Amino acid sequence: MTAWILYNIWEVRFDTASRALLRGQDVAKTGLAGTGEFGVLVRKLGLWAGDKALRAAFQTFANIGGFYGYHLPDMDAVADVAAPYYNNDLRGGEGHMEVGKLILNVVKSKATMTLSVKPFGCMPSSSVSDGVQSLITERYPGSNYCAVETSGDGAVNFQSRGQMYLFKARQAAVEDFERALEKTGLSLEKLRAFLKANPKYAAGLHKSPHYAASTPADLVHEVAEIVDLTPAGRLLHQAKKAARATAEYLGSAAKNAPSNAQKAAALLAEGAAEVAEIAKEKGPGIAAGAVSAARERLAKVLPFGRRADVAEPSAAAAE
Repeated sequence: MTAWILYNIWEVRFDTASRALLRGQDVAKTGLAGTGEFGVLVRKLGLWAGDKALRAAFQTFANIGGFYGYHLPDMDAVADVAAPYYNNDLRGGEGHMEVGKLILNVVKSKATMTLSVKPFGCMPSSSVSDGVQSLITERYPGSNYCAVETSGDGAVNFQSRGQMYLFKARQAAVEDFERALEKTGLSLEKLRAFLKANPKYAAGLHKSPHYAASTPADLVHEVAEIVDLTPAGRLLHQAKKAARATAEYLGSAAKNAPSNAQKAAALLAEGAAEVAEIAKEKGPGIAAGAVSAARERLAKVLPFGRRADVAEPSAAAAE
């Protein structure tokens, strides 16, 4: 649900940028007509703040509930990945998100299966699932994509189709698990012995760092790093890992600082350009009003019969 709201925010932000020059004629339901001179800038700032507030609220409740290490998707990244295959201007259902999520799930090894559930007769999503996604599965080998429709009489078809793709997902997870064992050199017997001696790593709520597309493979990579360490050594390893993660975070922040600063500068530049355009348009009227007000004030203070000689501002001076 949070990702859906983020997508709605992205939609408005994307449309606002596309319609910024049509504000005088944009009388649609969510158009820019009547929003005033600063309407575009105010809307952009409000959407930016709404996006950040929603992400902060999600992470707060996630951390309180013990759901660590999860980050909401970058909607710009999802849109950019999907754009070559599905136009970002097309709307309906999840729009381009279904395409972008499938590609990112494969490229970043996020899951062994992507499931799209839609109500029967949902034309926007059906066109994506039956048309575009077949191209994606060809372009990205290893993708396991299942689209199912819900209807009153389609439960059997729904379950059979889901089970078929879940079987493929389990096979992919087993292969992922075996590759992890081979890569780390950890034997299955040694892994089971470690989990028996340290049940917290086998708990259902334990989340290993991301290494592969399946949870067991992630667990193999995590255990391989600490299986031969003493309890004190594991604490030291965790401390080093936390320090390394902090250093990587700071390095990433420093690395991304120029791009983040560039985005902020672009937003400020847009605002400055908009303010300058408004000043250019309203400047002569403001100057003329100031001259008229000055004449009225001087007429009140000058002796009777004296004329207040206040020159009209030139066009260049007014601008």
